[in-house]
Amino acid sequence: MAKAKTKSKKGQKDNKIIFLVGGIVVAVVLVCVIGYSYSRYTSSSTGEANAEVATWAIKVNNTDIVQNATFTMDDSYITWSDSEYVEDGYIAPGSVGTMNIRIDATGSQVAVKYTISIDDSALDQYSQISITKVNNEPVSGDSYSGVIALADVNTPVDIPIEVTWKNETSTNTSDTTIGSTVDSLSIPITVTAEQYLGS
Repeated sequence: MAKAKTKSKKGQKDNKIIFLVGGIVVAVVLVCVIGYSYSRYTSSSTGEANAEVATWAIKVNNTDIVQNATFTMDDSYITWSDSEYVEDGYIAPGSVGTMNIRIDATGSQVAVKYTISIDDSALDQYSQISITKVNNEPVSGDSYSGVIALADVNTPVDIPIEVTWKNETSTNTSDTTIGSTVDSLSIPITVTAEQYLGS
């Protein structure tokens, strides 16, 4: 009888081992299933977004004003009315002259707004000499503005500034003083160009 009891205990041990091994196998399978259900493909990458910078190029009377603070206003940009009584290239009573401002935005990739400011205070003491027109329009104020559209940036714009020396009897004495003591008259002109963003 005692032997039969021993066999029974051993059988119970074997059953426990089988149950334990079976439980471990089930646990491993369960972990694999859970791991698979929560896995996914992942990838990452880094790149750069490139923004091309629009070119800004402005010349005034063939001078690059992006690089230079002053531009040229020599005889090639100034013309005086023909007169058989006044030597070419000089102003005198009765003369009408044109100073030409050429704005060239060739190569720019943005529209351009320009402002031309004229400091004619040097003429204050000479009432007979004045700026009479800017861009063929009567002067109103001391500045003139315009826009070069993006489609037109490769076409230079000419802005004529008209100077008139009136010939009047009332200023004969002053005319004589100017002609005998003044070598030249300076009229500062400032051209400012900026990107045009709309009105």
